[in-house]
Amino acid sequence: MSIRGRRWLFPLLVLVLGGALGSWLMSNKVSSVAKAEASVTVDPLLDAPTVAAVTPRAQAHAPQMQLYSQLQSRQQVSVTSPANADVLAVRVQEGDSVLAGAVLIELDTRALARQVNQLAARRQDLNARRGLEAQQFDSNEEALTIERNLVTIARRSVERLTDLKARNLTSAADMEAAERTYQNQLLALQNRELAIDRFRLVDQQYQAQGVDLDSQLDQANQALSEATITAPFAGRVSRVQVQVGAQVQSGAALLTLVDPDQQQLVAWAAASSLAGVDLLSGLLGTLALASPNASPNDSPNDTQTLGVALSYVDPASDGGSLRLFFATDPGANNLVLNRYYRLWVDLPQVEAFAVPQTAVYSDQYVYRVENDALVRVPVQMVGDRLQDGQLWRLVTGDLAGATVLSTRLQEAAQGLAVRVASTPNSLVLR
Repeated sequence: MSIRGRRWLFPLLVLVLGGALGSWLMSNKVSSVAKAEASVTVDPLLDAPTVAAVTPRAQAHAPQMQLYSQLQSRQQVSVTSPANADVLAVRVQEGDSVLAGAVLIELDTRALARQVNQLAARRQDLNARRGLEAQQFDSNEEALTIERNLVTIARRSVERLTDLKARNLTSAADMEAAERTYQNQLLALQNRELAIDRFRLVDQQYQAQGVDLDSQLDQANQALSEATITAPFAGRVSRVQVQVGAQVQSGAALLTLVDPDQQQLVAWAAASSLAGVDLLSGLLGTLALASPNASPNDSPNDTQTLGVALSYVDPASDGGSLRLFFATDPGANNLVLNRYYRLWVDLPQVEAFAVPQTAVYSDQYVYRVENDALVRVPVQMVGDRLQDGQLWRLVTGDLAGATVLSTRLQEAAQGLAVRVASTPNSLVLR
């Protein structure tokens, strides 16, 4: 072999050995991966969400119509301030139960006492002025006789001087003086008679002023006696509108007192929605009460309930709508006057499936769970029902014997793999 041939022999041997080694390694790796894959079993529900499911049963249910009712009281009094005054004490709080005559609010009586004293002083002044007018009247009547005598004397003097002047026995100056005296006496007599005649009118004015002052004095005394506000009847304090130290005007509202035994719920309903009810007087309902810690955005499942019954229907209601009055339990002291509450009224029964609110999507369909996957089923809504604080949807559709998804899924879809947490319960509502 030549020197040039020997130079290429070594690289060729290296390439051949490297290729053989690479082929052997690749064959062993594929076989080990195949053996590993053959030994591992993949769970098809490994990433599937765990859900709850129920098995609804078709039965007769009473759908419920939701109304918004306001709690009112047939006996409700707004207690007002009898006069302008300062609030000294507030003896009650909102929600307190009080007996008739119980002290509610105390007002400052100093200003009221001053008003009474001022009116009493004006009345005494009026009595004094009227007394002076009466004394003057008596004096005028006594002086009237004297005035008439003086007029008579003055007239006789004029007559005597007239006779003397005709015989030139008196002067013209004496004659003028006598006539002037006579005219002055006539004027004085007329003034005296006028003063006597006007006394009747002046006395009537004083009497009218006295009646007005007596009325003001009675009102002031009554306001003074009412400065301590008491309950006109036994009831509950619905609203307190003042606080200690506040200045209130006459007639300003201080608090509202209601009779809890006279409370009622008032709601409006479309007449067409109650067309299928044969006897309205037999309507029953359920009042939804929010729990003390509930927020406005909480679901109906976070509420308490209270049964109510229709007492009567307003006969003057409009033909298209009805005003309904529901009686409440007298012991339902957790209700707040003038607040609005959701009211569920029972309607005639229908044959339907009852499913949880979370099971219905878009009010159009539910999901059955078949072979660990979701199957969309169209349904028709026939009503709602609130029971034990939970809202149920009444639907019709192909749900006989079906297992229905009850967990609310944000991405529920046809064919989605799910894992049912436990054996579905058969639903039966009362």
